[in-house]
Amino acid sequence: MTDYKYKVVHVGVHTEESLEPERLELEKISAQQIVKPILYTENDMIEHTQGVDGMIIMESDVSRKTMEASPDCKVVLRTGVGVDTIDIQAATDLGIAVVNVPDVWIREVANHALGLLLACNRKILVLDRSIRAGEWSRVIPPPVGSLHGETLGIVGLGQIGRSLAQRALAFEMNLVAYDPYIEDSVFDQYGATSVSFEELLQTSDYVSTHTPLTDETRHMFNKSTLKEMKRTAYLINTARGPVVDTDALITAIHEEWIAGAGLDVFEQEPLPDDNPLVKSDKVVLTSHSAYYSDPALHALAIRNGQEVARVLTGRKPLNLVNPEVLGKLRLSD
Repeated sequence: MTDYKYKVVHVGVHTEESLEPERLELEKISAQQIVKPILYTENDMIEHTQGVDGMIIMESDVSRKTMEASPDCKVVLRTGVGVDTIDIQAATDLGIAVVNVPDVWIREVANHALGLLLACNRKILVLDRSIRAGEWSRVIPPPVGSLHGETLGIVGLGQIGRSLAQRALAFEMNLVAYDPYIEDSVFDQYGATSVSFEELLQTSDYVSTHTPLTDETRHMFNKSTLKEMKRTAYLINTARGPVVDTDALITAIHEEWIAGAGLDVFEQEPLPDDNPLVKSDKVVLTSHSAYYSDPALHALAIRNGQEVARVLTGRKPLNLVNPEVLGKLRLSD
C-alpha cells in the first residue's frame, strides 16, 4: 500500500481513462487521486471531500463550509474557465488558491459556437428531421440569411471570442463586439468594430456570448435586451447558462422576438425534458459539451494534475484566480 503525502479529490468524471494522466501527474509529488462523481449538495461535498489537501472540481459548488471541512486544503481547481461555483472570498480567507484552466479548449468552444450558428442559419436539424419523416423539400424554412455579409455580434472578446472572430471572418461576416474591459487595439486586431451592448443587439444577425458569469452578466439576456434584437436574429450561448434568462428566452422565441437560438449551456442542467426549448424546432441544443475533443480532454487532465501539484509544492499556478491569497499562502514563482 502506497503512503501518500497529499490527498486530492476529483469531483465529477468524464471517463476513468481520461483521469489517468491527471493521476500520474499527482503521483509525481506523492499525491493520491480520489475520484468522486458529481456531488450536488453541500452535505455531500463535505462528506466526500473533507480532510483533503486539494480539490479538482468539474461542476459542483464549493462553499465556505465545504472548504472549512478540509483545514489542510491549499487549492481548489475548476476544470474550465468559470469559477462562479466556488466561494472565492471564502477561499481567500482560508488561504486556499483558486485555480482555473481557461486556455485548453479555446478552439473547441469557438468551433462549437460557430457550429451552432451554422446549424441555426442552415436549419440543419430541421432539414434532417424532415427527411427522416419522409419529406423532401429543397426550400429551407425562412428566415435564411446568406451568412456572408451578415453581422455577427460577439459579447466578450476574450480568448474564445477572439478565436470565434477569426473563424467568422473566413465566412466573410461583418463583426461587431462588446467588451468594456478590452482595449480598442484588440478589436482592430481581430477585425471587429467596438460597439455598445445596445447597438450590438440592434445590428447583429447572430449574437454569440462569451462572458464569464458575474453579478454584471447574470441574466444579461433578459426580456428587455432580447426585445432589442432583430426578429431574424439568433442567440448563441456557449458561455454560462445563467447569462441568459431561460424564461425570457422561451418567451422571445414563442413571441418571435428573435428567430431562434443555439445553446450549449443552461440555467438548469441537465435541461428538464419538459422545458419548452426541448420541443422547439427553432432551437439547437447541445449538452454543455462545447469544450470537448479527445486531445483537449487529455491536455486538461495533465494540466489539472500539474496545477494542483504546483500549489501543493509551494509554487504559483499558471492561472491564479485569487492573487490576494498570496498574503496567506506563500507561493514562489
